[in-house]
Amino acid sequence: MTEPVTYSVQDGVAFLTIDNPPVNALSQRVRAALMDMIDRAEEEDGVTAIVLMGAGATFPAGADIAEFDAPLAPPSLPDVCDRIEMCDLPVVAAIHGTALGGGFEIALAAHYRLALTSTRVGLPEVKLGLLPGAGGTQRAPRLAGAKAALDMMLSGGMFAVDRPPARVFFDALAEGDLKDAALRFCKTLVAEGRGPRRTRDMRQGFEDAAGYQAEIARRRARVEVQREMAPREIVAAVEAAQLLPFESGMALEEDLFRERLGSDQSAALRHAFFAERRAPKLALPAGTHMPQIERIVVLGGGTLPMQIVVSALVSGLHVNWGTRDPQILAEGVSQAREVLDWLVSRTTIRRQQADESLARLRTGDSAGMTGDAQVILHAARGQGNVPAPEGVVRIVAMPGRVDAIGLRFAPPAYASRLVELVQGSAATPKEVAAALALARRMGKVAVPVKSAGDTIAGRMMATYQRAADALVDLGQTPFAIDSAMRRWGWPRAPFELADALGLEDLARTPRADGAQNWAAVLVAAGRPGRAAGKGWYDWDKGGPAPSDEALRLVQAMRPQAAALPEAEIVRLILGAIANEGVRMIGTGMAVRPSDIDVTMMLSQDVPRWRGGPMKAVGGEGLFRVAQAMRRLDHPDTAFWTPEPVWADLIKNGHTFDALNEV
Repeated sequence: MTEPVTYSVQDGVAFLTIDNPPVNALSQRVRAALMDMIDRAEEEDGVTAIVLMGAGATFPAGADIAEFDAPLAPPSLPDVCDRIEMCDLPVVAAIHGTALGGGFEIALAAHYRLALTSTRVGLPEVKLGLLPGAGGTQRAPRLAGAKAALDMMLSGGMFAVDRPPARVFFDALAEGDLKDAALRFCKTLVAEGRGPRRTRDMRQGFEDAAGYQAEIARRRARVEVQREMAPREIVAAVEAAQLLPFESGMALEEDLFRERLGSDQSAALRHAFFAERRAPKLALPAGTHMPQIERIVVLGGGTLPMQIVVSALVSGLHVNWGTRDPQILAEGVSQAREVLDWLVSRTTIRRQQADESLARLRTGDSAGMTGDAQVILHAARGQGNVPAPEGVVRIVAMPGRVDAIGLRFAPPAYASRLVELVQGSAATPKEVAAALALARRMGKVAVPVKSAGDTIAGRMMATYQRAADALVDLGQTPFAIDSAMRRWGWPRAPFELADALGLEDLARTPRADGAQNWAAVLVAAGRPGRAAGKGWYDWDKGGPAPSDEALRLVQAMRPQAAALPEAEIVRLILGAIANEGVRMIGTGMAVRPSDIDVTMMLSQDVPRWRGGPMKAVGGEGLFRVAQAMRRLDHPDTAFWTPEPVWADLIKNGHTFDALNEV
């Protein structure tokens, strides 16, 4: 086993290089080695400065998140940061790649910071339901003030070091060889007699005390209306940096970090983090070639092809866009320009990136676009017989049957990160590899699905509507159900969503004997949804209002019943959705529960801090949810009866998480 930190001395400068591939995560071995190497550098004659660097592609990109589910072994990252800060020799953090979370906290603890101009830094702990736990909430505001510190911590984003808010943290930026730049920097420090400069003693971020507190008040007003707890505690910790001595602020940060680490929200967010990374790991036969996709062909006109084209262009791909109708193509290109302009206005991309994207677009008749294709996406009907070079993989990107391979982009394709990789019965490893390579090239999270065209999202949302209808059968009002789901955190309330999509398609969905399709009832009554201004809700410019007429229609057709508690409504609907997920796994359509969670979080707005429906049911307790489903006296018994795997998991004290490892 190689050493996680290497030690070398050049011209009196000790270089401590962290070498823990692939991202130099700050595991226990790395932390312990850093402590030892700092001791060694302090004790070695002739060493006048220390440089912390990362080997390979990056400075430490963060903590080892896999360690968070067990007691953290010493030395802790705060201890390492304290050791760096209290070192008797000047310590310079020389950064390249990405320095995120704990990696950036190490840099903040160093006495000086140097970075390549291409470096990006951030404090993304909020995305895991946490706050920085190694001094980030105390050191960052000392250097940069409340605004810059909170911009980084509350967004959880990555920031270029040559622009605000990150630029203020760096003493110098460099091009070229980072080690040479660090050596020159250290020689200048020694020549000028500059020694350790401890961040805990710095105060420039507190100079405008009133402005600091005003920023705290402004951010607190924002985060207190959110359901997530981590943002609130980040604001509290950054406020404490100004008001408390450093050691007291650190103690508060530690308490808040440990509290968040043990919370359900953080567990759900960490589940989401790992689930996204697990989903695209498809079991392909050994030796399957993963192509490098640089040019794709998109065939067809309309909204979906336009969105796919924009997404592909923004990701850096060259795109040939072909249709058989030049007018439709011209309209599509105009719409693509508008979307790119909108992305620029939202600062999602820069103007230069938008212009360069359009320069990679070629358009024309479908038959003339396929000659240099690496992959062809059929994104609209009427393009199936377009000739193409032999052996080019054709991917179905539109709704409908999939015999071989399909990619179903969650809308809008240029903004959503999800694509379902649908493998039909005739899919070959070459086709699966090409689809997966394209999804990765486009920056999408690819969730594998085995079906003839059905998607996980489609199955789960159909189940959502079926379960909601069943509760109306039993006497609940559609508006109480919508309210319960919104208050749980899911903005896509079932009946308001049905109105928005239009009730006609849903009205044709079969129900079991004795169960009602309530969308069909409303359509028959002339209330087909939002487009007509009336469905479950009355729609006007002020937004939806619960319809008394719709409620009277329902009440006339089913018995009255006592209102269920909101928690019971949520429990039953989530249970039904999870039960459908178990069925999909049982038939092989879905690989694992976490894939279902990823799909629902990225395409259907299930809140990440709930972890997805499968994770949420585990949090509720499988036994409690299964009992609630069994108690439900509804004629659609096959739908509501928990699948056998529930009993096996309950007997062994497991949740659906146990199926992720199968």
